[in-house]
Amino acid sequence: MTKSPESIFDGLKILEFGRFVAGPYAAELFAHGGADVIKVEPTDGDATRFNAPIFPGEGKQYIIKARGKRGLPVDLAHPDGRAIVKKIAADCDVIVSNMRPGALIRYELDYESLKSINPRVIVGEISAFGDKGPYGGLAGADFQAQAASGLVLSAGAFDGDSPQFVDAFLTDYMAGTLLAFAISSALWRREKTGLGQEVSTTLFQAGLALQHGNANIFEAVDSWKREFVDWIEEEQPDPRVAAQKRRALSGTTVVGGLYKTLDERYIALGSSRAGLKKLLPALDLDDPFISDPNWTMPDNPAPHFDLLKARIRVEISNRTSSELGKTLSTNGIAFSILEYLEEAMLGAQANESGFVYTADHPAVGPMIMPQAPVTFGRDEYSASNSSPRFGEHTRKILDELGFSDSEITDLINSGVVAETLSDSAQGS
Repeated sequence: MTKSPESIFDGLKILEFGRFVAGPYAAELFAHGGADVIKVEPTDGDATRFNAPIFPGEGKQYIIKARGKRGLPVDLAHPDGRAIVKKIAADCDVIVSNMRPGALIRYELDYESLKSINPRVIVGEISAFGDKGPYGGLAGADFQAQAASGLVLSAGAFDGDSPQFVDAFLTDYMAGTLLAFAISSALWRREKTGLGQEVSTTLFQAGLALQHGNANIFEAVDSWKREFVDWIEEEQPDPRVAAQKRRALSGTTVVGGLYKTLDERYIALGSSRAGLKKLLPALDLDDPFISDPNWTMPDNPAPHFDLLKARIRVEISNRTSSELGKTLSTNGIAFSILEYLEEAMLGAQANESGFVYTADHPAVGPMIMPQAPVTFGRDEYSASNSSPRFGEHTRKILDELGFSDSEITDLINSGVVAETLSDSAQGS
């Protein structure tokens, strides 16, 4: 008889004070592994319940990030509400928060306040910018971190002359992933020391991490970077002009990119020398960069590679994406077809690989969602089919804390905790 795999985080208890994306996503990564994640939300409902609602109290963004969690609507401004969550914190492994800076301290839920009653607790927090520097201590969101960290201009997306944000909440999701890594590391360390600790990251750091390959200044070869910053400050150029100049100054010998095919699709190709040694013959092209061992790279290689890119563009424009796909696959050449997110979600790669799954959510019905983003060979790690209805777990959680039925009813009637959404909240 084959033993069923165990959930990798079975027995781990997490208290989540998550708002919008980053904090909830960090906790979601543990919920996929079977952790008991108790998500605290306001008594008038988490804000994401009302973002893109399918029906009142069940919004898409809430369902996505609350999968596998339990919910507790509680008024943190009320002393009895704070006492309830502190009682949970006294017996949990991890606290996750991306509330406004200083909120955990104000509610006495920070590590320094908790370590005397729960020395093993790990308190993980995400802020926008940390507590130092010009933005220190300020609230902030993904688009502000994208702007401040250089990610917006690195992405190179413009609407006319106006820079455009990447609408995938990149720093939010990266920060959530980084915090989950930090918490996992602290759990490992706790196995050796028996002690918890506080861990943190910021959306700004997530923006830098997403630019890891370019976020560096080697003084020996990168003097242009300081000169570029001086030029920006002195000339205050149009952002599109400056972004183009930055790309040119970087000196990247790029022939990789997106090329339009005969059937009006775009194909994504790389640009390494090893890749070009396969790609160019497959396209009936040659270039001294790959075939002449005595060829010397020019001091300014951009014109050469611009010309090579133009030759590749012509060849690809005369072939269909299907024809190219077969040729490239046969020759072991990395490529992909440019797709919209919806095409990717419904396409063969995601579905045949199990990267998405179809389920009937108990509140909203059929849905297609991304599966948990990693797999384990021995332990269970998969996304849940459901998220908590508002107040679904209120009585159960309070019962676990030792409150009697009458005490729970009194807490609900007094508004300290909630079991149902008010009519005004449902209509918001």
